[in-house]
Amino acid sequence: MAKEFQFNWRSAIPDTLVKGTIFDRYDDESTCLELGAHFRIDEFAFYLYWQIDGRDTVIIDLAQLWEARPCSTVPKDGRVLFELEQRGSRETLEERTVWITHSADLVNVQSFYVVAQDGETAREWRNGINELLKNYKMRHLCPTTCLMKHWRYLCLSLNDRHKIPIRNIVKTFSSGKPEKMVHKCLSDLGLAGDKYVVTIRRTWQRKIRNLIKCSTARKQKEREELDVELFTFEKFLRLYHKICPRTDVQELFVKLSGQKEYLTKDRLINFLNDEQRDIRLNEILFPFFDNDRVQQLISKYETDENYIANGKMSGDAFLRFLMSDENAPVFLDRIDLFQDMEQPLGHYYINSSHNTYLTGRQYGGKSSTEIYRQVLLSGCRCIELDCWDGTGENKGEPIITHGKAMCTDVFFKDVLYQIRDTAFARSDYPVILSFENHCSKSNQLKMAKYCMEIFGEMLQTKPFDDYPLEPGVPLPSPNRLKRRILIKNKRLKADIEKHQMEQFLREGKLDEEDEMMETPEVVGEDTVSPPDEDTSDDDDPSVQSSSNVVRRVCSSTTSGASPSTSQLTIASSCTSSPRPLQVDRPDYLSTSSPSDTLNRTCSTGRRSKFSLRSMTSSIRRSGGGATSGLSSQNSAGSSHNSPQRRHTHNHQLIST
Repeated sequence: MAKEFQFNWRSAIPDTLVKGTIFDRYDDESTCLELGAHFRIDEFAFYLYWQIDGRDTVIIDLAQLWEARPCSTVPKDGRVLFELEQRGSRETLEERTVWITHSADLVNVQSFYVVAQDGETAREWRNGINELLKNYKMRHLCPTTCLMKHWRYLCLSLNDRHKIPIRNIVKTFSSGKPEKMVHKCLSDLGLAGDKYVVTIRRTWQRKIRNLIKCSTARKQKEREELDVELFTFEKFLRLYHKICPRTDVQELFVKLSGQKEYLTKDRLINFLNDEQRDIRLNEILFPFFDNDRVQQLISKYETDENYIANGKMSGDAFLRFLMSDENAPVFLDRIDLFQDMEQPLGHYYINSSHNTYLTGRQYGGKSSTEIYRQVLLSGCRCIELDCWDGTGENKGEPIITHGKAMCTDVFFKDVLYQIRDTAFARSDYPVILSFENHCSKSNQLKMAKYCMEIFGEMLQTKPFDDYPLEPGVPLPSPNRLKRRILIKNKRLKADIEKHQMEQFLREGKLDEEDEMMETPEVVGEDTVSPPDEDTSDDDDPSVQSSSNVVRRVCSSTTSGASPSTSQLTIASSCTSSPRPLQVDRPDYLSTSSPSDTLNRTCSTGRRSKFSLRSMTSSIRRSGGGATSGLSSQNSAGSSHNSPQRRHTHNHQLIST
């Protein structure tokens, strides 16, 4: 039993949206233009609907609406464009247009455009719809409110005569039920409806009349209709309970009432306190039911005045009570934000998306920029961008795709624009961009430039002074990072990164030496032994490997090299015969696995090309290499480091 709580799921709706506005509607796919459509939002903010004279009403559930956004394009069809411009005002067509997207899922998104008479009306509708879409309480409706929502749908589904077709009501309940049964229940409640008959011309031949006799009878049955004023919610509930009886609740009521037609106060109190109540609840915050509270329930859900006066509850009232918000499966006051949002960011579960760019399969699938909008609007706070170097016509530009899986690609820059527009449309809490970076150095710098230019002040480019990214220092809280975009990506050393970024922004390119590699003196770790010192142990290969410097060379230096294959330069201090190179591993890991031992024979200055998958795995376990952070580099072993991915990156330094 939920705590007594006034759950207000309704939103304030602007009068303009309730009264409605005349729009011209079109969509680019069908090139269909509807002039003078009357658009409205129903009084409960359940539906967006519109009607054109002589046509049935079109209804879209607001729960399936994603957003109403400005439009920066004009219709592709020349005829549609000409018609709209002839009906326009001094303002441009883009200023007067609202772009509405909707779908039942994240992938199959549909959209259409509505054009107002002036830009102010378009802005009012756009802002009003987006504000209604923020009402997350509409996702937690009780069964009775859900039935009310369906009743509203039937009341809005009017034909050209502004009446409810009986066929719509029959269709609602005919799933698993015979249509004759539905018609009988409608007749029992006085909702059979009126008929209007299409007369058959007497000039038709007898044979033709016989052929269409059955068809005419069916059309007459379909043309039964009902006045909206007669179809009240109480009648809809009675119809629902008559067609779909809750036998389980009826059996429970008979058991509780002792074969009577009502529940007394005492029996109802015992049921609420002994069976319906959660025994773990605090008795002060969630007090037991007494006579006064039970009488309030009876007065609220009972329709019989005699039962209310005598403190009794009928079976219908008992069913309405069980289907109300007072018996919600969750605490309704917890739907509002109640958690402490001042803890470090790493203390929270984060709604995340993997392979965000894909709309379907991971092999041969389609990538999309639009999906980033839908994912962010659905509430995700962490999204993934798999970044690669463009090829062919896209050469020189970073792209997003699923590597080596024959998926289509999209431009990295186009995705950033979609993220910028929708990152904080539903929530102010930070958005984390998880980069899986396979790009060359020049494209990485171009990515950084795009991020700074497109995101602007939303991008968190450096840590806060009171939250330095150091071991033992927690990350900032979600409240501290509100409306901030964080980038999770592997980085070079800060001084080298700054130097190359400044050069790229100044000259638009990198020096050839900077593009090819970084020297150990500039990028290497302090633990690397100088080449002229012999710190190796001839008898211990694991100690011998610690004197080797394994540094990464960009894959672009080898023509035809795939992004997942790395070219290494192995410089050893030994001058004797070649010896096998091994990677140090912690004591708790087995060192006998052949996948983690590099049994390549290497001499001084010789280059060897092989896969780094097992090598990077062991180095990361032992604490080496670059770490993953939030828009900045984290030290190895920091308490707020994210788990390392197994993918290799072109700008990562790997040292042993």
